[in-house]
Amino acid sequence: MHTTQEIEFILARHHFEEAENKGLKLMPGAFETKLWLHHEGINLDHVIEIARRFPDARTFIISNGLNKGFYIYSNLKKVCIKLINKSHPYSHAESA
Repeated sequence: MHTTQEIEFILARHHFEEAENKGLKLMPGAFETKLWLHHEGINLDHVIEIARRFPDARTFIISNGLNKGFYIYSNLKKVCIKLINKSHPYSHAESA
């Protein structure tokens, strides 16, 4: 089960840039991404429900590290939402 946490937009963009530079960004449609989504138990219906709130919703997946997670963001609204796995007592990064 996942819940959401709003992340400061500027900080999230910094995390995204850092993940890209370190090769931690997962690309939509890639087999590795599908495995990661399955392993993390990401509910795509929940993702769609959140994304409908934004006219320009985008996703970003960080595969490992301190900022590991599934993010949904809007450049127009300057908002970023991170999915948080409620079944783990610690964040993804702490349990990795």
